[in-house]
Amino acid sequence: MVYGRSIAVGICFMTVVVVLSGLIYYLSLGPCPTGSFACNNDIQCVPQRQMCDKHLDCEDGSDENPVECGNLYGSKELADKIVRNAIEKKKQQQQQQQENQRLMIVTSNSSAWDSPSLAGSRNQSMPIPCAITTYPRQCQCGGGTMLYCGRFAKLRRWPRISEEVTNLFIIRNNVTLRENLFANLTRLQKLTLKHNNISRLPPGCFSGLPHLERLELGHNNFSQLPHFILKDLPALQWLFLVNNQLRSFPMDHLAAMHKLEWLVLSHNRLTLRNEQLSKSPKLVEIFLDNNRIEYIGEKTFAQLDNLELLDLQYNLITHIHVKAFANLTAISDIRLIGNPIKELSGETFLYNTHLEALSLAYMPLPIDRNLMKSLNVSFLNLTGIEFERIDFAALNEIRNLKYIVFDRFYYCSMTPHVLMCKPKSDGVSSLKDLLSKPSLRHSTWFMATLSIAGNLMVLWGRFIYRDENVAVTMVIRNLALADLLMGFYLLIIGVQDFRFRDEYHKVARDWISSWQCKAIGTLAVSSSEVSMLILAFMSLERFLLIADPFRGHRAISVRIIYFSLLCIWVTGVGLAITPVVIWSSSTTDFYGTHSGTCFPLFIHEAYPLGWQYSAFVFLGVNLLLLLMIALLYTALLISIWRTRSATPLSLLDCEFAVRFFFIVLTDVLCWAPIIAMKIWVFFKYNISDDIYAWLVVFILPLNSAVNPLLYTFTTPKYRNQILLRGWKKITSRKRTETGHGNVANTTTGTATGSSQNPDEYTTATGIKSMPLALTLSH
Repeated sequence: MVYGRSIAVGICFMTVVVVLSGLIYYLSLGPCPTGSFACNNDIQCVPQRQMCDKHLDCEDGSDENPVECGNLYGSKELADKIVRNAIEKKKQQQQQQQENQRLMIVTSNSSAWDSPSLAGSRNQSMPIPCAITTYPRQCQCGGGTMLYCGRFAKLRRWPRISEEVTNLFIIRNNVTLRENLFANLTRLQKLTLKHNNISRLPPGCFSGLPHLERLELGHNNFSQLPHFILKDLPALQWLFLVNNQLRSFPMDHLAAMHKLEWLVLSHNRLTLRNEQLSKSPKLVEIFLDNNRIEYIGEKTFAQLDNLELLDLQYNLITHIHVKAFANLTAISDIRLIGNPIKELSGETFLYNTHLEALSLAYMPLPIDRNLMKSLNVSFLNLTGIEFERIDFAALNEIRNLKYIVFDRFYYCSMTPHVLMCKPKSDGVSSLKDLLSKPSLRHSTWFMATLSIAGNLMVLWGRFIYRDENVAVTMVIRNLALADLLMGFYLLIIGVQDFRFRDEYHKVARDWISSWQCKAIGTLAVSSSEVSMLILAFMSLERFLLIADPFRGHRAISVRIIYFSLLCIWVTGVGLAITPVVIWSSSTTDFYGTHSGTCFPLFIHEAYPLGWQYSAFVFLGVNLLLLLMIALLYTALLISIWRTRSATPLSLLDCEFAVRFFFIVLTDVLCWAPIIAMKIWVFFKYNISDDIYAWLVVFILPLNSAVNPLLYTFTTPKYRNQILLRGWKKITSRKRTETGHGNVANTTTGTATGSSQNPDEYTTATGIKSMPLALTLSH
């Protein structure tokens, strides 16, 4: 097959692109593999499961610091891990006891010691048999007295369970509680009833449980608790009521719960209006986040003198009494993230001498000297607070401050004395460099060189040879010019990285807010949008001329080409400039919001400044154009196949189909990852910094680098003109200038290419009527 060469070249080309993409992504990854944690020394890696286990695995202890562990003093983020560790520890103890008992029996009988069966099994741990006599066959019994009924049990009513059970887990079923339901389960210590659509808790439903230590009723639908229901649980230590519809909680019953340590009331509808929490002698952690609390009064938490952690994140709090926390003498962690508090007095924390961690993220609050003067915390979370609202001089006066979290990594340059400051990078840049990793630098220069060199060759070839169709020439020139802009964008990024080497933190804020950043961001967006619009225009024209030539569509004229290209450039550049005009008065710039690369991809968070416009461009315009190109080419190939069904396809048609296939495939490979990441962000998936760097530095400019190969260098006519006969043309010019006319004629004929079909290429008189699509197929 003659066109088999095109298939082989296309497959090899796509293989190189995929391998190179994977290599760049692998080299841009952090020092530690997925599933591990990078210590602060950037050398040592420890498994994620060893984080926050109260054992120093990193030499610098960073795997146990409050930043990475989130100040976990048993907080709900690691509830499952704590419970699992406790269960595993208890299993190990039970297994060890059984092993010891078995060894005692074996050693008491010397003859039994010589038995091969016992000798071979004395070092093996025997599973604990189920000790529960009555339970549903759909449930699973393990660990002796632990019973688990998951969603596959499909329980519709409360099952019959014998009294031996100590740990009962009924999850994702549809059970109904009634009075004295657990009366016979007097040994029950842990009870979990999550996701059971429980809408009512009848009075006395938990009576008869004197040994119950942990009760979890999360993710149900009940809106109130019976008044005396908690007094039936004298041994309760953990109470989880997360994600229900609670509007009130019997706070006065806390005094009767002498052993309660951990209270989780997150994601309810509590307001605490005119309420006061009673004194609970052992209560150390209370979670009230994601409720509807508007005001914290002087006496709301006044009696909780043993409280260590208070979580009030994402409520509606607008004001906190100046002495609201005055009696919390043991408090070590206060979380106020996401509340609309505009002013907070420094006296609020004046009496909290043991306060170690304070989270004030995402609040319209000025971090000034008045607030900081009374603080001596070791951890401070200021994520989401703008640079202008932070008094860094006041932060530097906090002597005990060791860990701090900002919104942007370059804020850390303002607090050099802090032991650990996060984030360290935005995926592309770091405190030292605009392009933090060598792989990113090399990739930037490689893609810039490839884009600039390839598109300059296209422009050079299209301007030298005048025997082509004017329509083809104009379209290809404009496509090459648009792709050339992306090469210049990468070149500027590479130059700026070289300029700011080892001192990027000094100029990071000035750079991302400068007009130069806006200019190159506009340049990059203009390049990508104009390139996509031209590709869509070419696809539509090819479809109309080749797939449907007999329904009134005539060959496109040069005047229409000029007008179409003008509209494309106005649209592309307009899309790039519009956000600059819209957010010109904003303190945060659209270009440079998240990265020094100044490209508004916005995949770090779902809803930053200008997210609507970024989504409109990448999920609206580009996704629509990508689908349009793919559908038009698919319809075009189907049309060609049908019209040639009676006769074999010509070599020209086969070459045409192969090239179009790889054109569409390359467009999809370049833009599909970017569009997919944008969609995932809106579903609250976390996109790693490594993926962001890979998309911006390699995937985004890939289309601009390969377009010359797909649309020009792979066409037989251009290969004949540039690659095979270009040098002959250059050398023959010297002989032409000396007056050898016959040589000039021969050269001209060689440049245009000979063919057995005299109508294969257009003549000087037929330039304007040559179909764009047919000429491009050559």
